Amino acid sequence: MDRDPIAFAWTSARTLQISVIALTLGLGLPLSLFALLCLRDLVSVLVQAPAQTVPFLRIALEPPWQTDGPPTLVAVSGWPMPPVDVILWALTGLAAVAVLAAALGWIVARLCFFAQTRTIRLLNERVTTAILHAPTAARDEARTLTQLVGSVLARIDTLFGLGIVVPVTAVAAMILALTLAALAAPRLVPAMAVGLLAAGLARILILQRTRARTNLRLDAGASAERSLADLIRRVPAVRAHGAEAFERSRLAAKGAAIRDALAAAESSLAFARAPSLALGVLLPAIMLAVALWRGESGTAPPVSPGALVAAGGGFALAVVTLAVTLHLRSVHEAVAPVFRDLTATLASLEGRGGYRPGPFAALPQGGPLAATGVGAYDPASGERLAGVDVAVPMPSHLAIVGERGSGARALAALLAGQLEPTAGAVTYDGIDLRSLDPAERASHIALAGAEAILIEGTLEQNILYGAARQERPSEADLIDVLRLTGLDAFVYARGLEGTVDPKAEPDIAEAVVSARHAVREALAADKAARLVEPFDPARYNHQANVGENILFGEAVGPAFSGSHIAAHPYLRAVLEAEDLTRSFTEIGLQVARSTIEIFADLPDDHPLFDAFSLFPAAERGFFEDLVSRQPEAKGWRRGPAGQRDRKRLIGLALRYSETRHRFGLIDAAFEDRIVAARHSFARLMPQSLRSAIEFYDPTRLNPAASLEENLLFGRINGEEAGAEARVRALVRRVLVQQGLESTVYRLGLASRVEPGMGGGGASLGENAIGSRERIGIDLARCLVRKPDIVVVAIALDDGKAAEIKERLANLRAARAGRGLIVCLPDTQALDAGDPFGAVLHVERSTVLAA
Repeated sequence: MDRDPIAFAWTSARTLQISVIALTLGLGLPLSLFALLCLRDLVSVLVQAPAQTVPFLRIALEPPWQTDGPPTLVAVSGWPMPPVDVILWALTGLAAVAVLAAALGWIVARLCFFAQTRTIRLLNERVTTAILHAPTAARDEARTLTQLVGSVLARIDTLFGLGIVVPVTAVAAMILALTLAALAAPRLVPAMAVGLLAAGLARILILQRTRARTNLRLDAGASAERSLADLIRRVPAVRAHGAEAFERSRLAAKGAAIRDALAAAESSLAFARAPSLALGVLLPAIMLAVALWRGESGTAPPVSPGALVAAGGGFALAVVTLAVTLHLRSVHEAVAPVFRDLTATLASLEGRGGYRPGPFAALPQGGPLAATGVGAYDPASGERLAGVDVAVPMPSHLAIVGERGSGARALAALLAGQLEPTAGAVTYDGIDLRSLDPAERASHIALAGAEAILIEGTLEQNILYGAARQERPSEADLIDVLRLTGLDAFVYARGLEGTVDPKAEPDIAEAVVSARHAVREALAADKAARLVEPFDPARYNHQANVGENILFGEAVGPAFSGSHIAAHPYLRAVLEAEDLTRSFTEIGLQVARSTIEIFADLPDDHPLFDAFSLFPAAERGFFEDLVSRQPEAKGWRRGPAGQRDRKRLIGLALRYSETRHRFGLIDAAFEDRIVAARHSFARLMPQSLRSAIEFYDPTRLNPAASLEENLLFGRINGEEAGAEARVRALVRRVLVQQGLESTVYRLGLASRVEPGMGGGGASLGENAIGSRERIGIDLARCLVRKPDIVVVAIALDDGKAAEIKERLANLRAARAGRGLIVCLPDTQALDAGDPFGAVLHVERSTVLAA
């Protein structure tokens, strides 16, 4: 791979680069010459107003040694025509050039974009391949490579697309400018050349000083950020020791140093701009003086105005292209060192032994899986192995017994081909696993070796990660895999929290409403109706908070959800109309006071505070201050501050649930007032807000409510012990009878997974999927592909012996007749009645028995 970005761009998109240069020089340069000649003849005719015919587009060079007589070097004699026709044809030519130049510019820009895109794509492909084939021990190098790629792409600007064509165009433009100067008068050529050189040098100086100033500003900003962050860290000490004056003087000294450095940089840049400004005044004067100079004898002909204008146009074009070239040069200077580091790191990573472009050996269909004289180190687990010599016929079942850290997991990864040996070789039917195509090997020898790394998408996409289209299981087979890996309960629970769109799935919506009645009948038959509190428009629901009771439905969008509900003007108007504003404010104040008293001795990051507090830890100080200065719900501050306090307290009241929080703030009479407010809220709601709420209706499915709430048309009574498990068992029985169990699984598999986020609603954040579920997902990824050999390194070492034994038996039954390798913490899970084909014991990085 080329170590220079320009060279890499050339080799990556050579055809496109040649096409761009050919179009620019083959069409752009002649068009520019034609336009400037038209401009020359137009100006000459308009200024001099000749009476006779004049040649149009005449190209002739006057030798510098000839002082009088006609020119002797004529390239194009031109077309003689009257001055009026010259004007007409010149204007027509300029208009045509403008249209053609616009079209040519669009084509060249697109080709440059394609060249840059192709170059970046090839770079990304090369880097991606190197990372995907990098050995486990090279992760640090891979991370460094990704950082270098990001740095290059952030600085590259348009260098890959314009880095070749623009310098070529600049050279052509300078030649064109010097040619036009020679056509106007040979004595203009030295002045033009000196002007181009001076303009280039001035531009280089400005770019250097500008880059220095920019870097200094960035450093100054980072320094200011560090200083202020350090000040925040010192604030307790400043307050304790009265060091405010010292800190002010320290920051002032640092600020003065930064200002002095910036002032010096600005002054240096101003000095660099001075020659450019001087050239802007002097160059036109010099060019004009040279053009009007008649020689020592005074007999040299003056330069015609049109020729001088054409030469000036060529000079301007050359200066513009030269400026762009110098800008790209500065970009190249900034990118080149990073690009060289990138290519060096990439070459090192590719040379670590993980990257093999092929050809690959054919994958065996069976045979012994053997390790001969193998030594290895797994940086992920820290385990190592030495002197391993084992051979296991495949397909068969193999147990590797060893505690964590013994080397058992490293042996499993070695036999799966995911960990390369540092000595010896692992072979399958005599073929070294390293000689196989990694993707093909992984599809036939699958390793469940760690917690699954989640990807953004649905839960189903996470489970099917890596499975080819032809390997994807049917719905029934996928559910069997979920049961086998222990994910069925997790996916089923997510399905009950999912939602159904009645417009997209009208049959399912109708079936859910039908099942709703069956669930009510099943609850009544089992004498469990009391375990579910139904949604009744005329009754207060004790399993919902105050705000949910007023809405009596599910919020759609942000208007009535979360923290927005207390600030919504329509809801506040309803509370005022029902004379509930003061009552809610008093409830909110009492909730804040009680919460502060209960959690007074707990730190902000205590799990109980997050689980039961009605306000987050970040707002704890605000409510402590509010309670201390507002002992009663009266005498509120005027203005926005008082409005803010009341809004926050009303928000607490709306989130309050007597069943959950039990502060004794809501009695039966107040419940009736809330139900009355519910009726007013629904009756008076303007049409523009109707789409923001999906009200509960016993005759239809609520698309914003969860499947479980739609089936129960209510909520499980949290005051009854064991109510949740009993009700869900009844619901599951009804769903099986109604043929809806697969729908629940489908909704669970459709749950969104958002790695790195908190989740909530229909999405699963990083913390919503526990360790056991991640391990199950990794095992499921292996099983859905139905490989020849499944290697399980982690899924069966967490749990009680009886549980491990049961899961192992189910896994072995599912893999009957196919290869299976499992890591076990001890021999308690082994079944003497169904022995493994082989059992390996690993202790202290050594295989003890086979």
